[in-house]
Order: sequence, then C-alpha cells, then structure tokens
Amino acid sequence: MIVLAARQNYDRNEPIRGWEEHDRDCGYQVERLALLRPPILPPPRNRLVSAWRLLSIDLPIALRALTGAVRLIKKHHVGIVCIGELNSSAWLGELCRKLSGCRVIYYIHGEEVTTRFEAGSFGRKRLQHLSRADAIVAVSNFTRNTLLELGLPSDRIHLIENAVDTEHFCPGPVDHQFRQRWEVEDKRLVVGIGRLVPRKGFDRSIEGWPSVLEQHPDAHLMIAGDGPQRGELESLIAYHGLQKSVTLTGPLTVADLLSAYRSAELFMMPNRTMPDGDTEGFGLVFLEANACGRAVIGGKAGGAVEAVKDGETGMLVDGDVVGEIAGAVIRLLADPELRSRLENNGLAHARANSWTVRALQFHELCRNIAVQAPL
Repeated sequence: MIVLAARQNYDRNEPIRGWEEHDRDCGYQVERLALLRPPILPPPRNRLVSAWRLLSIDLPIALRALTGAVRLIKKHHVGIVCIGELNSSAWLGELCRKLSGCRVIYYIHGEEVTTRFEAGSFGRKRLQHLSRADAIVAVSNFTRNTLLELGLPSDRIHLIENAVDTEHFCPGPVDHQFRQRWEVEDKRLVVGIGRLVPRKGFDRSIEGWPSVLEQHPDAHLMIAGDGPQRGELESLIAYHGLQKSVTLTGPLTVADLLSAYRSAELFMMPNRTMPDGDTEGFGLVFLEANACGRAVIGGKAGGAVEAVKDGETGMLVDGDVVGEIAGAVIRLLADPELRSRLENNGLAHARANSWTVRALQFHELCRNIAVQAPL
C-alpha cells in the first residue's frame, strides 16, 4: 500500500504539524506533495480573480497531483486507487482510471453525500462519479443508507466502519506536563477534539458551560482543533466571560492528542445536522476517547449514533439543545460510578473496532475487486 498525501494544511496553507514523524513511524510508504487540492481561500471578489486563481493556483496543483499519482501507479504497478475525498479528488480517480486502467474505490464518510447536491457545479456530478466506482466504502450504516437512498446499487456499497489505532490510543497516566502547559493542573478537564465547524457543536458546548460551572466550578473545557469557526468560538468565550474556563488550543500533535484524551475526565463533541445536510458521518474521535478509557458525549445526529452506544459507552444528546449538553456534562462529572461503567464499556467497544479488524476487511475488498471484470 502506498499513500499520496499533502504536506500543507488546506485551511492555513502551512506545514501539517508532525507529518514527518507520522510518515517515518506509520509502517507503510507515504509520499507527499505540498497540496493535493487548492487551499481554502476567501471567495473571489470578481471573475477576474477567479480566473487568476484557476490558472495560477488550481490547475498547477491539479497537474502536480495527477503527475504524482500516475508516477506512483506505474512505479508500483498499482491496480486499485482509493480516493478518500470525493468532493475535491473524484476527478483524480477518474483520470487515473483512464490513463492506467486501475480500479477506483471511493471512501465515503458522510458530508460528501448528505450536503445538498445542487451546491456548485460539482454537487451535480457527485452521483455520476459514485455510479462509475468499482466499489464504495461507507464508514457507517447512516452513510450506507444515504448512498442507497441516492439510488446507488447495494452490491457496490461496502460497510467498513471507522476504526481506531488501539496500539496508540490506549489507557495511560494523566500527562501532568500537558496539564501544566495549558494551566489546567487543578481542573476537572472536559476535552473536545475536531475541526472547528458548526456541525461539531462546540459553540453549543461553550454556550452551556456557564451552567456546568454552576455545579462544578473547577470544570474546564478544552477544545483542540482549528477551522473557520474559530473566531466565532472566541467571541462566544468572551461574551460569556469564560476566558479562564474554556481553552481553544488550536491543532495539536499526535502525541498531544493522546495526552489530551488521557488527561481528561470525559470527552465531548455534541455534533448536529446542519440545515444544508452537513452532518457527522461517524465520529472517529469517540472511538479514540473510548480507547483511552474515557466516557464520551456525542450528538444524536448522523453516524455518531453508531460510534456512541447511548448509555453504554457514552451519552447522546440533542446537539442543538444547550441544556441537554450541559446536563450530560454535569451528570457525568457528578457520578463517578456511571462514568466508570461507561469508560469500561467504551474501552471494550474500541478494542472490538480496531484498525487491525477493519484493515483486513478493506484488503479483502481490494482482493475481490482485483479479480472482477472491469465495469
């Protein structure tokens, strides 16, 4: 297996933290280009700016991505290409198929097919790309059902739920240096990890935090990640006077993510479905937290209802109802017996959904596709 990935972050167009260490230790070959798709930029002011971006940014990046992919396909005699990002990379799979005759698999998480298909010219082409795939992997039953509702054939859709690296994410001691660095040594830490976008529900978490502090004055909310909603979240923190009780860390290294899970009393990401259909396809962070021995709070939306077993590995709440979110935190912080039961069940659940199990499923799918006649 060979992976083609990016070195730069698409939000800030700066190096991804820790990519060299990851590639060195991951156990498989990773080749990287600066970017595989254009960085996220403000909307163009006019058509002239749009045309300039297309010629000077978009097309050169696309050409380098295609050249890099085809080079790896020829060098390693690749027979199957798996595209992990439908919205911006479907074209790459299509061209690789035409130029090399390889098979194409699309790995679908959720938002790629739940958001409205009318949005933009590509939105109307997604179904065409999916219908030409040799196989489609859905990471949850929610995603699989969405694909079926779009009219895609069931024999081409394969359920392979997201999995967690239980060798890396595992129970361990609280990282006191991590706590000291973020000045939360004496706090009851609740951690949220994810891209800062509305569907994750971090805004509602902040809005409910004053209620949590009324019952647990020593509670502290730490949100790790970055994204377009950061400015809004910072304003919410200031509006509610929570500067000493809520921390936005920005992106963390892989080692610090592990420290965050282990140093927390519980994990929270009350995801919700947005008006345009954007929702959580699964929620791997819930399994990562469970694998570290932490109870979780998630939203009753999308595939999170499969990642979190309500009342067994964590609690599910309405991600739009601030009172429910705050109430779940208050209850878990106040009830160590309940928290311990959820932690134990969550750890067992994560171990049953390890990377080893899911990798075998994916490799078996690839073997089956390799012997099939082309579409």
